[in-house]
Amino acid sequence: MSQWVYNYRGSLKIDIDIDTCTACQLCYDRLPSVFVNRGDGIPFVVLKVDLNQIYEELVQVAEDCPSGSILLSWTE
Repeated sequence: MSQWVYNYRGSLKIDIDIDTCTACQLCYDRLPSVFVNRGDGIPFVVLKVDLNQIYEELVQVAEDCPSGSILLSWTE
């Protein structure tokens, strides 16, 4: 499942691999302003803050994801 988040530097693509996600809740526990539980434990992106304010934490959450299911990529 891919979701796009836009800001002034271009766009950030947030991919969540629902096939490998273990629903550990790490992402929406640490960044509730970005991720929410869609009802089955799998995260869904709902960006409620300026991406520039939480970008560093977002990268850290993606790196800390135990299943590696959160993938971030910048596009122009």
